[in-house]
Amino acid sequence: MAVHESSVNFDNLIRDLAEMYPFDVSEVIVVELIANSLDAGATLIAIDFDLRENRLVVQDNGDGMTTEQFADYHDFAAGLKVRGAGIGFAGLGAKVSFNIADRVITETRSSSFEGGSDWYLKSKKKLVWEEIEPTHLQGQGTRVQVQFRAPAKPMYQSTEDLVALLRRHYLPLMDQRFLELYQQMGHYSSELRFAVNGEVVRPSGVVDELSLDRVREFFPKRRGKLFGYGILGVAGSEYPIAPDVCGVLICTYGKIIKAELFSQFPGSLGPRLFGIVEVPDLVKFLTTHKTDFIRKGKQKEFERLYDPIRQEFREWLKDIGVEPTEVEGTDEATKLERELKKLVDEVPELADFFGFRSKKRVPAPDSDGEMPAITHEGVDLTFPVGEGTKGQGPGVVDLGDDPGEALLEKEQGDKRAKPISRTARRGPKIAFAEAPDRMDLAWVEGSNVVINSAHPAYVRNRGNSKARRLHSLFAIASAVQRFLAAEGETPDLMFVDRMMQAWGKK
Repeated sequence: MAVHESSVNFDNLIRDLAEMYPFDVSEVIVVELIANSLDAGATLIAIDFDLRENRLVVQDNGDGMTTEQFADYHDFAAGLKVRGAGIGFAGLGAKVSFNIADRVITETRSSSFEGGSDWYLKSKKKLVWEEIEPTHLQGQGTRVQVQFRAPAKPMYQSTEDLVALLRRHYLPLMDQRFLELYQQMGHYSSELRFAVNGEVVRPSGVVDELSLDRVREFFPKRRGKLFGYGILGVAGSEYPIAPDVCGVLICTYGKIIKAELFSQFPGSLGPRLFGIVEVPDLVKFLTTHKTDFIRKGKQKEFERLYDPIRQEFREWLKDIGVEPTEVEGTDEATKLERELKKLVDEVPELADFFGFRSKKRVPAPDSDGEMPAITHEGVDLTFPVGEGTKGQGPGVVDLGDDPGEALLEKEQGDKRAKPISRTARRGPKIAFAEAPDRMDLAWVEGSNVVINSAHPAYVRNRGNSKARRLHSLFAIASAVQRFLAAEGETPDLMFVDRMMQAWGKK
């Protein structure tokens, strides 16, 4: 059998790939391998972890790989999947695994191809894969075996850990009502099942399982047409599926992308608020790493899908008697925004974060202490409201009468909107919210920084404008620093110091 060698600097690349994700590498591996199985139309996905051997196996009965897909699977130079093509990346789970594994054995069989590979580190700088014959597959499908290195300890060490991981990332696919919905939309079979360490995870109903009260089912609409399905409720316990996960889980093709409270802060009830909303069309807006949404240049189209969900959530809160604190702007916020604009030359991260409209080259220290000049700019084209609007493409209108069928919305209009010269509002966006139950001085909400005006430190300085301004700037700096670190950037523990120093010199 032939032996192949990776021809790129895989060491740096696999590290970069892992850093795209906001969770542990061992979790990335499972999430991506499952996403590949779902994209391949699998109806059974088996996940097995051998604690003694420190080995993970993910096997499915999907379509298997074609010759071209098998080549891309091993090619580090191959691009990631085109945005909107699916919820995973071909081969990314296997490639990322080499951060903590030293061998990946893959077998696949499709209607046109069958083959396998033993992919391993021959040395610290040499990654090779040998062609092998598939021996574990009985029919079509793909099997990936990841052998973790001896020091590596995956975040899942038991069946319960793996089931919890599935719930965090694919909860709709473990609910019978949603599975029936996916079949009617033509996405997945209602018989789709996960098996963990030999035990089939039977789908249940989140309403009963999470003891949801004050439940509301809804079908978000656009132009009077249905494009998704959602359910809202108050759970019987706080953070019902994972620590710190609450709010409305926004999903596309069964994958949970993010949890949202839509800038609503309902006090002590917040950790019990829970919902799931499936919107297939949101797959078009997934970021490169497919763990959040990208809106730049597509804000209007994105909001047509997002806003109906936001409005439904707000109306539901009102109906159940919850009066949340909502983020709002003030004159003080405007003054703070002006202060921040003055700091862009010395704190270029602010330009990246807020999207300043700036084209000047400014020095910024890199990891080696060098000071290269970096161009920062932030200009978005906007579109005239109500003119030249083209339909957003097919979307779910109704569930249809027969399993596996769905009525689709036809495209409307025959003119494509053209960019005009108007520039979208750019620069920092500061808001205030009274959230006495939160410890945060401030936090990032979308492209805003929200200052907690009910925080004891803020309240103490409320009557002193200079002290209040200093407190607010410090709160903004700490919120941005935490956000940048959470986004996978190398933590800059001096960001607050640099920003406050820059402000002090102005």
